[in-house]
Amino acid sequence: MTAFDDLLTWRESSTSGEAIAVALSAAADPAGVRARGLLATADRIVITGAGSSYFLAQTAASVARVALRRSVSAAPLSELLLRPDGVLGADEPVVIISRSGSTSEAVSVAVRMRAAGHPTIAVTCRADSPLATAADVTLVSAAGNEVAIVMTRSFASMLALLLSVVASAAGDAALVRDLDRIPERFPEAVAAAATGRRLGETDWSRIVILGGGPSVGIAAEWGLKLSETSQVPTMACEPFEFRHGPISVCEPGMLVIGLVGGAGAAEEAAVVAEAARLGATTWLLARTAEEARGASGEISLIGGGLDPSARLPLLAHPAHALACSLALTRGCDPDAPRHLGQVVILGSE
Repeated sequence: MTAFDDLLTWRESSTSGEAIAVALSAAADPAGVRARGLLATADRIVITGAGSSYFLAQTAASVARVALRRSVSAAPLSELLLRPDGVLGADEPVVIISRSGSTSEAVSVAVRMRAAGHPTIAVTCRADSPLATAADVTLVSAAGNEVAIVMTRSFASMLALLLSVVASAAGDAALVRDLDRIPERFPEAVAAAATGRRLGETDWSRIVILGGGPSVGIAAEWGLKLSETSQVPTMACEPFEFRHGPISVCEPGMLVIGLVGGAGAAEEAAVVAEAARLGATTWLLARTAEEARGASGEISLIGGGLDPSARLPLLAHPAHALACSLALTRGCDPDAPRHLGQVVILGSE
């Protein structure tokens, strides 16, 4: 079995800070300016992707709704292909996210949306991909491109790029400045990753990840990374919803992770503390000690002083540390997750 530090997945995740820096610089390129204009003038926006890219879409849509003060929805690519009337309005822009730009559903959606009169914005790591060619505007996180099967630096860098374009479209200069500070704050993600690596040395019976607001998509991404690399049973849940039934799974031998920051952080941290009282091991990732007040168990502070939305790309790297470490503990190879390839190509469109 490959040693932790030699894992391709881990080595690529560890360069997320550099990839984010390159992606943020691309937000000011002509494509970024054009995308900004499309988003700034739209009455409503749809953001779409599959797998990790869908969770990225959920996160970006949540931030964009607040920043732009208009309807921004996230939907899986399959909904736009199979049930578009349930997602689309008249001629709103459609933002299509795909690391490879070759995923069948992503390319098909771009072609169909353009034919139907919807402006299309691609977010990808490969400028020469079919999606990049099919879309009206393409935002490229060139340094986010990766070889590993599971998404790591691609997720964080594409998220930072899209959030920067959204913030500029909203005229939110403070959020743009805080996003530009992410690379210098990446050491905080590295410190949290050390905690994740240590926690991954325990073979947990199950893992629950709690996140509210824009962190809902981040929590789902944590769950996906853990399940696809180590096959551990996971569940992502909004913190207060966890109290409405799922909290019954709390017991010794399971891990509950809370992703909190900004509005509602104290109240959501209290749910994590409740899980600890019920026997679960807990790990809270907050911005400040004030947000983590009253918490027990492991605590990691990431993004203090930043807008809560700006810290979101920093939350991916600790997930990869936990996922890689737990995979090795469970005898799995995170560089070769079973049944998976890097790009999903459907047999028929």
